[in-house]
Amino acid sequence: MTVQPLTFVHMTDLHVNAPGVSDDMLFNDTTETLKRTLSEIKRMAERPAFIVASGDLTNHGEPEAYATVAGIFEEAALDIPVLFALGNHDRREGFVVGFSDLHQDASQPYDHDSVMNGLHVIVLDSSVPNEIGGYWEAGQMDWLRARLADHADLPKLLVMHHAPMVAEEAPEMEWESLSLAATNELRDAIKGANIVGILSGHVHLDRVHHWHGIPVVIGMGHHAATDAVALPDAFHMLDGTGFAICTLRPSGLTATFAAHPQSREIRKTLNMQMLLEYIEQRKAAAAE
Repeated sequence: MTVQPLTFVHMTDLHVNAPGVSDDMLFNDTTETLKRTLSEIKRMAERPAFIVASGDLTNHGEPEAYATVAGIFEEAALDIPVLFALGNHDRREGFVVGFSDLHQDASQPYDHDSVMNGLHVIVLDSSVPNEIGGYWEAGQMDWLRARLADHADLPKLLVMHHAPMVAEEAPEMEWESLSLAATNELRDAIKGANIVGILSGHVHLDRVHHWHGIPVVIGMGHHAATDAVALPDAFHMLDGTGFAICTLRPSGLTATFAAHPQSREIRKTLNMQMLLEYIEQRKAAAAE
C-alpha cells in the first residue's frame, strides 16, 4: 500500500458530440461541461496525480468527437496523465482515429495498465458493439490475470465503464452493469488480488457499493443525472453533472463527489418498459 495519500480524479460519461451535430437525446452542452470540469481540476488545492475518464467519452463514437475530446484536454494544458476507458456509446474505430497518437488495434478491446505513484491502474474495455450492458470478449480475463501478476507488491485499481452487477435478483437490469456472467468471471479473475477499488460510470448516478469487499465508485458524469428516487418505476433524466476527487490512503479509498451547479429539473422521462424493449431489439439486430 502507498504510504502517502494519493489523490486522483474520476470523471465519466463525457458524451461529447462531434462539432455541429445536434442530438435531441443530449441534455446539456457536454463540451462545455468537460471544459468546466478541467477548470475545476486546475482549481484543486492538491494537484491530482492522474485523471481517469471511465467511458462513454463521446455520444456516438465519431472520430471528430474523439478529436474534440483530445483537443479540450490539450487546450486545458493540465500536464496530468489521463487514463481513458471505453463505454457502450464509444466506438473503437472512431477512438483510434480521433486520438491519433494511439497505437491500438481497433478490432481489439482497449485494455491497458499503468503504474501511477505506486498504484497499479488496470483499465478494462467492457464495451461490446450493439450492447448497452457490459461484457468481456475472449481473452480479456486471461489478460487481466496476467496484469494482476505484474507489480505484485502494488495495490491495484480497476477501471471499467460497467460496474459489476449487484442486483442478481433482477436479471432484467443487466443493461445497467456488467452481465451476471461477466461479473462472475471478473470475481473469479481477481480472487486473492489486492484490489483497492473499481471506478465505473454508465448509470449517471453518484453511487458507491461494496462488492465482495471492494469499494465500487460510480460517477454521475457529464451528461445528465438519473433520478434515483423515482427508480425503478420511472426513469427520469435530470439536470446534473459532476466528477469525483478520490484519495487512496493506507486505510482505504475515499471518493468525494464534486457536483457542478445544477437545477435537478427533469430533462427527459423514459418509459422503463420501452427501454427494455429497445434493448431486446438491439440484441436481436446484433444477432442477425
